Amino acid sequence: MSITEANRGLNENGRTFAAAPDMKPKSRLPLVRWAGRFVAISLGLIQIVLARNTVGPDARSYLEIARAILRHDWAMTINAYWSALYPWLLAADLAIFKPSLREEFPVAHALAFPLLLACIAAFEFFWSSLLRREEEASESREQGVQPIPPVQMWILGYSFFIWSTVGGIVTAINPDLCMTTMALLAAGLLVRITNGTEEKRSLYVWFGICLGVGYLTKAILFPMGVVFLIVMALASWRVLRVRAGNFLIPLVIFAMIASPEIALLSRSKGRFTFSDTGKLAFAWYTYDLPLRNWQGQPAWSGKPLHPTRKIKEHPAVYEFNGPLRSSYPPWYDPSYWNDGLAPKFQWGVVIRHVLGEILKLGEILTKPAAWALGILAILAGCDLRKTIRAIAAHWYLILISAAAFAAHCLTLVESRYLVPWEILLWGAVLAGVRLRRNTARWYGLVTAIVAAGLLTSMVRLERGEAVHGFHNDASAECVTAEGLQQMDLTPGTPVGAIGFDNDAYWAYLLRLNIVAEINTDETCFFWGEPAEAQAQILDKFAQAGASVVVANTGDGIRSTSTPVPIPFDICAHPGAGWRRIPGSRDYAFFLK
Repeated sequence: MSITEANRGLNENGRTFAAAPDMKPKSRLPLVRWAGRFVAISLGLIQIVLARNTVGPDARSYLEIARAILRHDWAMTINAYWSALYPWLLAADLAIFKPSLREEFPVAHALAFPLLLACIAAFEFFWSSLLRREEEASESREQGVQPIPPVQMWILGYSFFIWSTVGGIVTAINPDLCMTTMALLAAGLLVRITNGTEEKRSLYVWFGICLGVGYLTKAILFPMGVVFLIVMALASWRVLRVRAGNFLIPLVIFAMIASPEIALLSRSKGRFTFSDTGKLAFAWYTYDLPLRNWQGQPAWSGKPLHPTRKIKEHPAVYEFNGPLRSSYPPWYDPSYWNDGLAPKFQWGVVIRHVLGEILKLGEILTKPAAWALGILAILAGCDLRKTIRAIAAHWYLILISAAAFAAHCLTLVESRYLVPWEILLWGAVLAGVRLRRNTARWYGLVTAIVAAGLLTSMVRLERGEAVHGFHNDASAECVTAEGLQQMDLTPGTPVGAIGFDNDAYWAYLLRLNIVAEINTDETCFFWGEPAEAQAQILDKFAQAGASVVVANTGDGIRSTSTPVPIPFDICAHPGAGWRRIPGSRDYAFFLK
């Protein structure tokens, strides 16, 4: 029975009732899907253009690994913190376009466009798999109720997809779009496998490939890959009991793709690991330990094996001249500098942290307001008993989402991490809704209001970005880099940094190596010291190997380390020997 026939339904006396006026025929579906694609691509392209000069600490690290790939520095590409696949995509991007200093970040952002297209395709695969399952499910033919019509499902699905991806993750130079793509592809394949109507082995082959490539895309997809495999076994156990070999296919392929990366990382760390990202995130965010320059304090936090070196106490000067060579070594591979970080497990601290992250998760799941209110309106008009039963039929998608939410509650909850899991969750809920026939006619209006609300918020977001710009716009960093270039700094020059923390992007643009630093929270202390004391501190930079020190005196990008910008332009008083960087308000002091 088709959806059109199912939507007619049956009343209690067995007579058919006409579909509600808002139930669009299938002929409208291609138009709706093309409209969704057009809006997603258009808004996504606008976002990418608007954010073309933005950058963040994670982006710089991925770009530096990409640069290591291009120069065949294979030892520097093995990294237990950053994901493996995305730097290769960036390397291809940089190799094709060969950007100049000013074009570096725009070219990196341009990679988001083909990734967005891939993500749109993955979303459509998942959503169409979900709707196909509903079309074939006997639940769709229950008396007196009907599922949300396909046209409305596509409008709702695309609206949330655009809001969460284009509005949330398309502007960042990171693998979140890749992760979302692989998670949605795996979920779509899982829906088709568990539906039982397709027994092609190719489904299991592609399922294993998606899980393996997903792990290379982002480390969390390794444990989530295991969850996918377990859920597949549980959800389709009747089929697998007859064809147990089908379960082994994705398992073996997943292991074959993941094993080389795990072997490389484990060999480099001298212990088994598939990634140190989750371990470090748990330590940092649960116990509020420093993300950089951890020195082994407090005593219960572990014993550092090779931390950055604190060469002066007040103001604190940290040195990290080797073995990693990059524009900012402490964030190039945090797993190296934090080896030995293993805080003593404290139940009270962990529980408080998890509860706090659960509250953040609740806030994210109820945003945007138009979506949350729309879901409530839809549920208010449904047959609650039959809806709960139909949603329960998609338990495997809900379980996967719950597992991902739980993993992030143990470490860090951020909206950009949750995008694919929210789509799975809301897809399961919407696919399970069973509208009562006396209220179904109103839900075309509800769908239109929800879609309009989400798309309006997207347009307002982009308008605000166009007018006010981005807080992490790196245009000033390009000016600083060009000024230092005029001061004859060449790639590979060891430099010191004062007041930049994780945000010295000028060093990346010029391929300089920061070897020592004073953090932002200690910078004003440095300028408050008398001239003789400042000279002694600068001598510490020279001992660390720096030939020039660059100081943040009020220009450049806003620090990502402090929620409130520190007014360096007020406390900074460069004296004799400091030279203003051409075009910038920042200063440089040449030590050699």
